Amino acid sequence: MKFDIKPKPPFDFQKMMQRLTVTGKTHVLKLNEQFTEYEKIIRIEGVSCFVKVVSSGTVTAPILNCQAIPLNGQVSEDAVKKKIQQLFSTEVDLSPLYHHFEEHDKLVHVLQRFEGLKLLTDTDLFESIVKIIIGQQVNLTFAGTLTERLIELAGDKVEVEGSAFQVFPTPAAVAKLKYEDLRELQFSQRKAEYIIDLARLISEGTIDFESLWEMSDEEVMQTLLPIRGIGKWTIECLLIFGMGRTDVLPAADIGLRNAIRQVWKLADQPSEEEVRLLAMDWTPWRTYITYYLWESLNQTPAVVDHT
Repeated sequence: MKFDIKPKPPFDFQKMMQRLTVTGKTHVLKLNEQFTEYEKIIRIEGVSCFVKVVSSGTVTAPILNCQAIPLNGQVSEDAVKKKIQQLFSTEVDLSPLYHHFEEHDKLVHVLQRFEGLKLLTDTDLFESIVKIIIGQQVNLTFAGTLTERLIELAGDKVEVEGSAFQVFPTPAAVAKLKYEDLRELQFSQRKAEYIIDLARLISEGTIDFESLWEMSDEEVMQTLLPIRGIGKWTIECLLIFGMGRTDVLPAADIGLRNAIRQVWKLADQPSEEEVRLLAMDWTPWRTYITYYLWESLNQTPAVVDHT
């Protein structure tokens, strides 16, 4: 199936793709050198689909040419379209954000620098939270290496139109692993336990991750906090990078606090409470201001507490 999507402008597809190369993208997706094409195997309503998205418009008049090939079942064009809209945040209109802060002496330059950069969310919530857990307390490069090793170990390999793709493992596949399997890949004992135990909770039906989509941010927080290895920061990152929620403030995050110190030219790093006070007028765009401030440091979120 083929169809076009017209994202709400401004929408800078190339900035979104370039960011993937900075943040340690794994080999589950393919990009072309011009950052105008995105290819990945995505699960939609339980069906694995090859999805190709090509940007053929401009930042102010964006067009995405989309192709999808279901590989192991049937899925509707409407379901595929909704998934791609969710992944690329096409329906998020950032123009009110830019307009509201166009005279803000601290934020205006950051917002101008990254104008049109929207969240490219993970393709499913299990993939998202596993990658966040892997990224706890390790540098970006090593987190990418561990993620790739997990995919190699437990993910599927699929060939589509002559190209080989790897697919992020399902909860059922990860649930079958032993802690030692991940320890051999240089996962810490705790991370091995966190990831495999979570996969078992999902595959056994104890936790329904799909039900999170219907919950408020606070309800998601209360649902996931009791799970071992999942703390507030992990859930905040899931809300941002997995669910694309637009008004999340991870105020304790070291990266955000460092960025504020730099942009506001502060003598010391602000405390979590000082960040909350500073961000009182950021609602309903706290996610995107945080996202752009992170990007201003060319780094992804830093860990504070994940337990």
